Amino acid sequence: MRPIKLRMTAFEPYANTVELDFEQGLNGENFLLIYGATGAGKTSILDAICYALYNKSSGGDRNDKMMRSNQAAPNVVTAVEFDFALGDKIYTVC
Repeated sequence: MRPIKLRMTAFEPYANTVELDFEQGLNGENFLLIYGATGAGKTSILDAICYALYNKSSGGDRNDKMMRSNQAAPNVVTAVEFDFALGDKIYTVC
């Protein structure tokens, strides 16, 4: 599986919509690294991918209510959309 894009809205620390383009800047390379300081949101990215694919957090320790951003406005819907490639096909899961 090759990640393409991840969109998160009101998900964990992200109160607004955040889009991560996993292909930007890779120049055709097949290597991806998610790095950052402690508390920067690396696990949240993995949680969003796992939640889109399996409806669970990456460690399975957090439930649906725990994944909603406590900083999001009440009228903003929590959502995750993940685009990925598997072989020659591209899939989108929400």
